[in-house]
Amino acid sequence: MNKLVIASAFTLAAFSASAQPYGEIGVTSIKIEEATPGLNLESSPAAIRGVLGYEINPNLAVEGLVALGIGDDELRGNGQEIPGVKVEMSSVFGIYAKPKVNFTPELEGFVRVGYARSKITTEAPAGAEASTSKSGFSYGLGVSYALSPQISLTVDYMSYLDQTDPDDAKLTGLAFGASYTF
Repeated sequence: MNKLVIASAFTLAAFSASAQPYGEIGVTSIKIEEATPGLNLESSPAAIRGVLGYEINPNLAVEGLVALGIGDDELRGNGQEIPGVKVEMSSVFGIYAKPKVNFTPELEGFVRVGYARSKITTEAPAGAEASTSKSGFSYGLGVSYALSPQISLTVDYMSYLDQTDPDDAKLTGLAFGASYTF
């Protein structure tokens, strides 16, 4: 019994030693797509994104993500600009599991799998405004390059909202960021 307690204590100590909190800040261009019969709508507003994560072990982390719109974009229908209509990705809030693997001591590949809630705001001429919020499965793929033990540069592609209904909007984005491990 004492051997089991001692082994458990060493396992917990080793597990705690590898666990590390980190934060990431970055910018992303969000692509919003919605297909309706005969009309494909698209817009690409900008957003700033923050991630707080906790590395459970060298191959797994959990993360919370917040992205806030910092710019709007013209709405396009079938590739043509719709005059006066602007779209903003107001916010994305998500929670993710992040499996990862080190390719070299500096280069890490990762996948994010989780759940996100997105809010999109559309503004039409004369100040008319409409917002819609959707929640669903979210995933992504990326790489991180360590400049030092604490600072890394990241690039990732995310599907913030991947709806199974073809009439619902899809939100995807390519993000560039910097990460700091505490």
